[in-house]
Amino acid sequence: MSKKQITGQAMGHNGIINYEVDVQDNKIEDLKILKHSETSGIFNQVIDKLKQNIITEQSFNVDTISGATVMTQALLKSADKAVTDAGVDVQPVPKKKAPKTQNLRTDVLIIGGGEAGLVAGCRALTMGQKVILVEKNGYLGGATILNGSNVVGTGSDVAAQIFDNNHDTPEMLAQDVARESLETNYPALTDLMVHNIGPAIDFISKFADLHYQKAQTQTPEHSINRQIELPSASSYEFIQKVSKAFAAAGGQIMLDTRVEKLMLDNDKKLRGVIAAQKDQTVNIKARSVVLAAGGHGANQKMRGTESEGIDYYGPMTSTGDAYQFNGDLDLQTHDLGWYKLYPHGVEVEPGVAKLTTYASKQATDMGAIYVNSKGDRIVNESNVYTTFRNAILKQADKVAYLVMDERTWKKVYDLLILHDFTPEEIKSFFENKGKRPVFVKGSLESAAEQAGIVVDELVQTVKNYQGYVQDGHDHDFGRDPKYLHQFEGETFYIIEQRDRFATTLGGYSVDADNLQLVTTKNAPVANYFGAGEIIGGANGHDSMPSMMNTWGISSGYVAGAAASENAQRQATAGDDEANIVAIVGTNASKSYNRKLLYAMKELFETQVNFEICEIKDLPLFNEDDMDREPASVKALAAKIEAADGVVFGVPEYDHSIPAALKSAIEWLSCAEHPFKDKPVMIVGTSLGIQGTVRAQMNLRQILDSPGVDAKVMPGNEFMLPQAGNKFDENDHLNDDGSEHFLKQCFGHFLEGLELASKKTVTN
Repeated sequence: MSKKQITGQAMGHNGIINYEVDVQDNKIEDLKILKHSETSGIFNQVIDKLKQNIITEQSFNVDTISGATVMTQALLKSADKAVTDAGVDVQPVPKKKAPKTQNLRTDVLIIGGGEAGLVAGCRALTMGQKVILVEKNGYLGGATILNGSNVVGTGSDVAAQIFDNNHDTPEMLAQDVARESLETNYPALTDLMVHNIGPAIDFISKFADLHYQKAQTQTPEHSINRQIELPSASSYEFIQKVSKAFAAAGGQIMLDTRVEKLMLDNDKKLRGVIAAQKDQTVNIKARSVVLAAGGHGANQKMRGTESEGIDYYGPMTSTGDAYQFNGDLDLQTHDLGWYKLYPHGVEVEPGVAKLTTYASKQATDMGAIYVNSKGDRIVNESNVYTTFRNAILKQADKVAYLVMDERTWKKVYDLLILHDFTPEEIKSFFENKGKRPVFVKGSLESAAEQAGIVVDELVQTVKNYQGYVQDGHDHDFGRDPKYLHQFEGETFYIIEQRDRFATTLGGYSVDADNLQLVTTKNAPVANYFGAGEIIGGANGHDSMPSMMNTWGISSGYVAGAAASENAQRQATAGDDEANIVAIVGTNASKSYNRKLLYAMKELFETQVNFEICEIKDLPLFNEDDMDREPASVKALAAKIEAADGVVFGVPEYDHSIPAALKSAIEWLSCAEHPFKDKPVMIVGTSLGIQGTVRAQMNLRQILDSPGVDAKVMPGNEFMLPQAGNKFDENDHLNDDGSEHFLKQCFGHFLEGLELASKKTVTN
């Protein structure tokens, strides 16, 4: 037995990935990651899926993971070369041919696997609904995965225990939101958020076994200590535990599934979505849909001039896809130019930043100061984040510098490592002198020179500040004395600070009572609800720290309940979608007419329920057996009776319909009478040029006979000639003209069903 451990390196998105491939007897047994610099919350999900695909298929020629294409492609290419160079000959496992179209049905469909979507899905599950969640990326988390887990617990039992009943109220939280956003918030949505975050935190904590604790940082924007976080301080813990609980409760998660189009009926009612996977189309019908697809920060075309010069640190997949697939609905939007700006970021590549919020806050708590390139202080370093943000924006280069001593740097370093930086990455920042981001150390004069700051001015600024500390009074900005601390030692550290954003604050407009999406005419869109970043307004033009998570969790909680109640109402009233039974008119195992009906199912499944039924299991009709009606006949008759309409796919045998079909209709017009007044459409295809014309005429005569009494659709006969050339390898129609005519005929058939239904109601 031959066993090898093959090591290699790949260049990921953030740096080198060291890996090991374990091979035994030319078979891949494991892929181990030894070291990496990627975002852990994303990488941990992606690598597990990638490894599973590699081992299952015994090949590195597997699909990359959506949302992490650069990293997974580099790893696959490098590992493939390393294994080949090691002389290992791995034999791939033949791939199973996947169906080109998958049709699914659910009560509630969630679009988006971030915080809001997961909470909405969990809430719907607990209300008794079947739930499917689709996510376009190959991992869960959305923009949430890049942030901390900090949130407010106002009104929750969880917070009451943590803060020992600190008397926080929804009204106090709403006042803080309005004050900090300069009254730009939408009061009705703010009210929904502050009154639901407490129940939402209690709900999701119990559902997913989350153990919140007091957040290590209580920011001054909040008038009372109310911020909580998970023990890891990472949102990955939230996503991991909540998604696991969602799946355990029966929720279905579909990754790498990108919504491309909505299923709408003639009245613009939402019926579901059409989504794309790498190897197939997925049609998902749903009674209710929750849109939690995230924002549009990574879409440069959707961003206005107000975002120029501000770094982006959110997921590069936040491209605002929903604004494309919702195009047919005339949805109302608001404030698409609002962004949640933070002043704590370092530019790790042009236009892209990483957050340093926790580290920067720790630095200023210990006495660090903010200066500009001239060496002057620019802000009260203990003020609220919005003041920092505006101060940095006022600088000509939109950059500030955080100046600290070595004592402070040690604490800052620990927090950078905890929040998405690696030791190697930080080391490289210091080594790459003269390049962004600015990370320098040395004497004050040396550090200033390396950072490009006016040396003499910075020296004077620090001297003045040391005097303010000694006096116990900040003569420049009135900084709180408890944050005035002397710089210690002769070594200084200077790191850049840039405004950056990950999330957008505007988006689609909703009914504030239940988060139902509305059109530009303020009309609610049937069966469609929103949650999370894509539904903006609750926090106004600028949200306080912890409030993006607060909105995501509370809005998901409300939207999940509203979608569930809507789905339950539909289930109770009975779905108004047409039920079509399609009958294969032959007992032959191979039939082009069967192919035609399945092609119709794929074409029209988004509009109706299209069930294909066979007659091959029905016995030959015999009048002597009338008193012993076969169960198979009863079952088919019941389906036809319950259907809104019937489609026959009829072959032509000797200028007539097949004997098996004639026998089936005899059963269904003698023992049963399900066709009476039933709307019927006839289609057919043949190898010749006449396309079952005689068989269709024959079938019309039979269906019009006493005892059958069907209402056969007049005109619009669909006859497909030369069947051998009209289907591709996946049994789809490959003739555009024929497909167009088939859609036209079926459309007229559905119109006939609606007219018949209206006449019935009138009578």
